[in-house]
Amino acid sequence: MTHASAWLHGPFGAEIDQGRIWGLGSTDTKGALAAMLCAAVALDDFLGTLFVSASVCEESMTARALAHMLDRHPADLVILGEPTSLCLGIAQKGRAGLLVEASGRSGHSSRPELGDNAIYKMMEAVSRIRALPLPADPGMGQGVCELIEIDSEPKPSPGMVPHLCTARLALRLLPGETAQSVLERTRSSLDGLGGVSARLLETSQRCHTGLAITMHEFIPAWKNRDLALQARLLEALGTNAYVAPYTTNASAAAGRNIPTFILGPGSIEQAHTVDEWIALDQLNAAQASYTAVIRTFLES
Repeated sequence: MTHASAWLHGPFGAEIDQGRIWGLGSTDTKGALAAMLCAAVALDDFLGTLFVSASVCEESMTARALAHMLDRHPADLVILGEPTSLCLGIAQKGRAGLLVEASGRSGHSSRPELGDNAIYKMMEAVSRIRALPLPADPGMGQGVCELIEIDSEPKPSPGMVPHLCTARLALRLLPGETAQSVLERTRSSLDGLGGVSARLLETSQRCHTGLAITMHEFIPAWKNRDLALQARLLEALGTNAYVAPYTTNASAAAGRNIPTFILGPGSIEQAHTVDEWIALDQLNAAQASYTAVIRTFLES
């Protein structure tokens, strides 16, 4: 997070000014959580079980915690509160973290021919991977493959040819792509390039309870399949359909064939920014939107 001194409104102050609430997470996604809680309380005639989940580790381990909750509490409908400007999110790109490793042989930089520079291997590997044609979808656009990190060993190294180089690539996925298909196309592009391997990044994080969560970084894309319910919700909300270019916990529900939608106040353009804010009119309207979704679903 950028240092608090860079904020005109304190990141933890929840100041109200210019028709907005300012603060870290106001749009992504504390505003949506507050509106969901208010909607749940207002449904005093609701007969059934309604869960409001504020799951952990969503940014770093997307879908992992919500998947655990859905394993314990199966649902008939899941609404994610990510910011959509209160449009109805009906699809979302997925995400994968690709780790590429190139190994060589150390040597003195004055005699590089005696070593095997792993960085040069990595340059060729990244070039091949980025040259791969990416899948496209009429409603979701094209997939993404972006180099986001590169490093070598030994480090610091004022006079040695590096024996190891690692790179991370961020992929944005389309429906139908699997971990296996991503790895197969990546590895096929590296054929004949000795000493280079590719795998999905494995991440782990210890949450506030002390539980260590581990996952391979692959979150699938999805499209809503219940078109009849989608049409009813769009009519009830009086809004437009929205395709999320980002990745959310919704993958955990959609992957279980649960009708899943994204609906939240605020815009993704405000998320993760200095002086993050959410408009009060969006926040107030969100409660009515969540209530409308629940009632429409129960009437179907």
